[in-house]
Amino acid sequence: MRLSGVMERKPQQQTLSIRITDTLRDFLERSRLVLSLGRGESVSTSDVAKILLESAKDDRLDSRLEVAELLLRPTESLSAIRIKWERKQPLSRAEWILIGQYIQTATEEVSEDPAMPAPTAFVTLLEALLAVRGLRSDRGVGLDRYYLGNLGIPDGPALSERQFDPDLLPQVAIRLIESLRQSPPPPKPAFAGRNFFVAVRDEVIEDVIALNRVLDPFVEALFRLAVRGHWMREKRPVRRGREEQSLYSELPSVGGGGFKMQASINSEGEVSIRVLMDNKDVVFPIVTYPEIREFAAM
Repeated sequence: MRLSGVMERKPQQQTLSIRITDTLRDFLERSRLVLSLGRGESVSTSDVAKILLESAKDDRLDSRLEVAELLLRPTESLSAIRIKWERKQPLSRAEWILIGQYIQTATEEVSEDPAMPAPTAFVTLLEALLAVRGLRSDRGVGLDRYYLGNLGIPDGPALSERQFDPDLLPQVAIRLIESLRQSPPPPKPAFAGRNFFVAVRDEVIEDVIALNRVLDPFVEALFRLAVRGHWMREKRPVRRGREEQSLYSELPSVGGGGFKMQASINSEGEVSIRVLMDNKDVVFPIVTYPEIREFAAM
């Protein structure tokens, strides 16, 4: 005789042990880093493997895992993204996540480059964050709490689950945008890039075409920030094949004090500089981005 009050046993979780190749291990590690960045959540390799198996069951690959593939060749991935953007083709969710990851690098990591992102770049990030957030298909209380904390709003009663005000984040972001447009601007919200990265990665958005539509007004500025972050991390520019860099335009030269400076720009928008000493017939080429930034800081 069965007792009606006896609770049914919950199915036990099964443990699966398998041997994997070094290539797959590297993929899982890259995926773990992508999932762990931004919100500071601890994600194990086994967690990533579980997501991968669940994605395979649903006959789809989680966008966050696709980023690991893009990070295998980040320079080529960003170059392909630029070509798609120039051709007005929509980007995948994974490609937006890759852009967001490099934007976080551009706005947070220490760099010797004196030309840090301008206040207008942070205005773009705040506006893009609101655009992505506007597409969410759930309440997103936890994400709003995270965004506000990064914008300097402490976690208080206004952010609790029961008293949550969905208009609080837009109000805070709009006030920040208005202040950044003033002169002189206030300190930059350093974690605005992190907020954008987490938004494109974690917001529940069902329509990637809508994501491309709302981010289209910001894509040029966002891509410039991503390229900056790529340079800071990878130490190389994002460029196409050399055969597409053969066209050069000479810029007007300037001189004074026995020196003359000549500059040219190629079809990729990359600048090279030559400094000439009139008396000694000596030419100093300044070609790479770090050399140009160091020369500009002198």
